[in-house]
Amino acid sequence: MKKPVGIGVSAIFVLLGSLLMLAFFVLIGLVLLLSPGRAPIAPEARLALSVGLGLFGILGAWGTTTAIGLFRLRNWARVSILIFSGFLGLSGVTAAPVMLLMPAPPAAPPNFGTVRIVIAAIYGAFGLLGLFWLYYFLRRATREAFGATLASESGGRPLSISIIGWWLLVSGVIGVLASPLKLPVSMFIWVVTGWIAAAWNIAFGAMWTYVGYGLLRLNPIARKIAIAGLSFGAANVLVFFSFPGWEIRMATILARFHSGFGVDQPNRFPFVLVMPMAIGLGVPLWFLIARRDAFQARDLRREA
Repeated sequence: MKKPVGIGVSAIFVLLGSLLMLAFFVLIGLVLLLSPGRAPIAPEARLALSVGLGLFGILGAWGTTTAIGLFRLRNWARVSILIFSGFLGLSGVTAAPVMLLMPAPPAAPPNFGTVRIVIAAIYGAFGLLGLFWLYYFLRRATREAFGATLASESGGRPLSISIIGWWLLVSGVIGVLASPLKLPVSMFIWVVTGWIAAAWNIAFGAMWTYVGYGLLRLNPIARKIAIAGLSFGAANVLVFFSFPGWEIRMATILARFHSGFGVDQPNRFPFVLVMPMAIGLGVPLWFLIARRDAFQARDLRREA
């Protein structure tokens, strides 16, 4: 069967983006390697660069491998780009409105509005690209080009569970790796900082890593933990913004990033954050509940 043009174009686009990620990987690696002899880097900045180095390396290798698989019409590459498209679509369509509605910090430059629009447009474009890839690589004609079926992508696992599993697995690993940064953690009406926050990130990162791996293996226990964890996250967000004092709590979190946002920002700020959080928690929850049969079918196959 002749390879559809869209697959080749997508493979080229993925390959170019992956090469860019690998170029950043090399650039950051050189900065970390050469900085001690020229311009010392603060420990926290060095750690952040190290995390970024790992992410760019992983994304570059993942994308390059996927692009080669797409050129060769390997079905695992189609599943790979579908997983990546889910990440890209969700992050893009939620980050774009956040950027547009985000209030300007007190010391914002005169062109802040223009920069914000440009960044939002870039996020939106990537989000639309992710959604388009989801549509294109789920089309019957595209699936037939790879010799694949929609019902079972890998061992009877629904594609939605694959995307959620990889999302949680990668998020968990990132959480553990970034724990030394001591990023603040919200706990209902409290904000945890310092080494307590680092321990919290390690614990939750390890949990999400286990859950993500378990979902990829259709482990029913992992599904239950994922539903409980995502429900806890939804309750955490609801309480955080519902009780008085959310402005001060948010300022405490943002101060760690030196963002310049203060406690006197407009009341629309919670809406800007709650909407993408609601989507990011609600969509995986819905699929985990709706795809219960896939986990039950696995148990039946094991018993047989």
